[in-house]
Amino acid sequence: MADDITGIHHIGLVVRDMEVALETFRHLGFHVGAPAYPALPPEPGAAPEPIGAGNTHADFPRSFIELMAFAPKDPARLPASARLIPLDVPEDRLAATRGVLKQTLGGLARRLREAEGAHILVFATRDAAETAGRLSSVGVRNSGALSAQRPIATAEGMRLAEVRFLEVHDAASASFGMVAEGRIGAAEDAPAALLDAQLGTDHPNGAIGVAEALVCVADDRRRSTVERYSRYLDRSPAPEGPASVFTAGTGRIVFTSPRDLAERLPGAAPRLVPGVAAYTVAVRDLDATVEWLRSRGVTVRRAADGRPFVAASAAHGAALVFQQAD
Repeated sequence: MADDITGIHHIGLVVRDMEVALETFRHLGFHVGAPAYPALPPEPGAAPEPIGAGNTHADFPRSFIELMAFAPKDPARLPASARLIPLDVPEDRLAATRGVLKQTLGGLARRLREAEGAHILVFATRDAAETAGRLSSVGVRNSGALSAQRPIATAEGMRLAEVRFLEVHDAASASFGMVAEGRIGAAEDAPAALLDAQLGTDHPNGAIGVAEALVCVADDRRRSTVERYSRYLDRSPAPEGPASVFTAGTGRIVFTSPRDLAERLPGAAPRLVPGVAAYTVAVRDLDATVEWLRSRGVTVRRAADGRPFVAASAAHGAALVFQQAD
């Protein structure tokens, strides 16, 4: 077993209205910053305009929840707090860059047309190039290690961390599309010293990290899906009732069926199958978290194992489970 995958890097929710999602997650007790929208000029010499999608994070020391929304055609309809981030692209590459962004986001747009939800699951890797090579060696198509910059707020101001990541591609797609569950990948963390210096990780609800993703798959596809993830993660799952569970570092990835989901989270039904139907965040003091949520009128339900959760209908398409941190 390789040890390159170390946990869950982030869960990403694709939402229809960024302002509504910001209000929802702040009401649920998360500190969520202003969304950032990449911008490009529509033609050489023109002013930059938002393109593709914008996002923001509920950041934790070593993971985060991403909220992503597609940019409106009319820039005047951007959230009032939105920040435009002009991309430095040579004029002769504008059209090509727009094409790449359109292809990258096309799969997420199709899933959003079906339902809002957690359509992005990214694992943490200590070395994206190593993980990309390992995946290729076992027949998993992927993007190879790519580079990006992640802005991190510190007391000294905004810092841009160079990070590397990869995306897993559908083996049956000629266009290097996403796999059936959504956008799946792996990413390196920013340097530990910079992550330790980041601001905004203290959340009113006490959340400190993403601990679990619950992926719902139809019964007739679960075995093949679990086999695929065995190659992604380079480890075997353990049974947990009818479910299959992978453990990677501090994170768990649970593969279940719609029927088992309804038993685990009474009243829950997946918005889109296959996909991430629920995810779990660890909190400092579970009793205090529940008390805080209820004091603000949030309906808190109980999972079969007693953990509190907020229904998908109240959290933009994916049930949000809370658990006591170790």
